[in-house]
Amino acid sequence: MEIPQAQKFDVDELAPRASKIMERLKSGPWPSHVVELEKTQYPIQAYAAGLAAGKTAWAAGSAKIRYVYTGFIARRTRDGKYAELHFRVWQPSGQVYTTEYLTKILDFADKYGLGLIEIAGQQGMMIISIDPSKADEAVDALRAIGTDVGATGDTIRELATCIGPALCEFALYDTLEARDKFLTHPKIYEWMSNQLFPFKFKAKFSGCPFDCTRAVHRSDFGFIGVWEGAPEVDQELLRRRIEAGEVDPEKLAADCPTGAITWDREKKELKIDGTRCKKSMHCIRTAFPAIKPGKNRKIAVLVGGHVKGRFGGKMGKPLAIVDRVEDAMDWVVKTVEAWMNGMESGISKHKDRIGDFIMKVSFKKYTEEILGVKTPYKPSLHGRLGAGAVLDDSERKMWLDWVSNIVKEYDGRL
Repeated sequence: MEIPQAQKFDVDELAPRASKIMERLKSGPWPSHVVELEKTQYPIQAYAAGLAAGKTAWAAGSAKIRYVYTGFIARRTRDGKYAELHFRVWQPSGQVYTTEYLTKILDFADKYGLGLIEIAGQQGMMIISIDPSKADEAVDALRAIGTDVGATGDTIRELATCIGPALCEFALYDTLEARDKFLTHPKIYEWMSNQLFPFKFKAKFSGCPFDCTRAVHRSDFGFIGVWEGAPEVDQELLRRRIEAGEVDPEKLAADCPTGAITWDREKKELKIDGTRCKKSMHCIRTAFPAIKPGKNRKIAVLVGGHVKGRFGGKMGKPLAIVDRVEDAMDWVVKTVEAWMNGMESGISKHKDRIGDFIMKVSFKKYTEEILGVKTPYKPSLHGRLGAGAVLDDSERKMWLDWVSNIVKEYDGRL
């Protein structure tokens, strides 16, 4: 049965159609989210009306909370009959929640909201529908628990970390400690409670090249654990795994994306060329623990990655290899300050991410003039260069020349 869409949004007028949709969502052999929501005080009428109208029921709202300028989301239904105020909450490093902490958060949600919370890996925790009349009191109560209102808008957003050494055997540095040190840096701490940036700022910490936080393409600054040289190979353990049929050495070598692996059939020995290894982790994932990351462990710093931006999505550009996240904090501060100053000079515009800013000034000028880092020219060109990648002057000129030649050749044939 198809439900006709309404032309005008009014929760009460849409109620007859909305109730039919709700009944259908409650039927069937599967658990129904509608049944569970009806047990709470959530304004399910607004949710149902949105389904009946074929568009979201909600529009932007507003709220005024004492000394809080970020971290809350206010919205209202399009007809103004319902309003909501949600609090984002900073999450602990690695999303490691204790039962004591969660109990306090749930008690908080019961007292100041509807008893509903949402836990999201990239954005932290959200407490649903805080009573606006108790918002100031709720902020104080949240801080008494040991946390604070999170982040929304043009500011420092939730800092995502993988579980790191707390659980993962692949972690190459302590992501939990690194995230805490990043968050408590004086400038970061100063910026995190204000709406001063051209757009949002994200930093992510992944313990190994698996990049579980997606730092490569979802962070303005990404920190990924790497190692220098080739992975370690325990030849005796690897032979046992091969004999047990757990690892196929020929396939392992063939699947290496850079051809860095060779298998000596006579010696029954696996060799990995460290100069060609690109840290894909494929061999390690397949043969662990016979193959492990190398012992000389570092942190790769990437800059300018994001999914949404003025010039489309971009993968982060490698900036440097460091021993500690603290070694890169001066670059983070200089980058953010230049990005902010760009608003005054006209280089940056509202909704420009850091990757957009770097693309405008060029990567070479960014590293040499803004960061004060002299780096030799290293082209990043490869067969799968993504659209909107952050290019330096030389790379951009090469691509423009290439495109111009194609256009001239095409026009000549016409």
